[in-house]
Amino acid sequence: MSVQPRREAKREQIRAAAGELFLSEGFAGTSMDAVTAAAGISKETLYRYYGSKAALFADVLGQLIAEPPHAMPTSQKGVVRRLPDLEALLIAESDRYLARLLEPRQLSLVRIVLSEGNRFPELVEAFRGTLPATGGAVIIGALEAGRTAGLVAGWVDLRMAARAFAGLLMMFILRDGLLAAKPQRPDRRQLAAMVRLFVHGIGAELKDLP
Repeated sequence: MSVQPRREAKREQIRAAAGELFLSEGFAGTSMDAVTAAAGISKETLYRYYGSKAALFADVLGQLIAEPPHAMPTSQKGVVRRLPDLEALLIAESDRYLARLLEPRQLSLVRIVLSEGNRFPELVEAFRGTLPATGGAVIIGALEAGRTAGLVAGWVDLRMAARAFAGLLMMFILRDGLLAAKPQRPDRRQLAAMVRLFVHGIGAELKDLP
């Protein structure tokens, strides 16, 4: 096994051990000593991969909700020619993203951020740092495909639009996940209604607005 696969295997070994500890003991209750013992590694090895416990927690959560590799192949962008194509792509990607984030394990880790973040600001900052990598690239890719097809108005800042779209998804994450007694994914009709509102708000027909 070459160096890079070995490093990734070791990182996954650490993440797996740390994830179980965070879920059972919380952030405050999990020590780096406990992680080294559970992962069967030295403290020197642990700190070679993670400079802090907050960075380790963020990586554990980030890997759980991250986009799969090549989540939006170039060939998929080529099928965006009309507004319904862009809507269908955003619906599909939203459904995939929510499916990952609304899993019980992921929700439990996010709840740790919410419950312990006031005491550990570094935990919140580390978590915030994972967000651009856990959904933004796919959404920006879809919007870029829409702009190439002339569907997205030129005045639209694609990164800001992606953040606005993420805010709409957060509504589902809060209502149907974090604040729900029995978390469940929204159905595709709800996602379609949200996407339709968003797409028509950034559509090229509004290009003359100041």
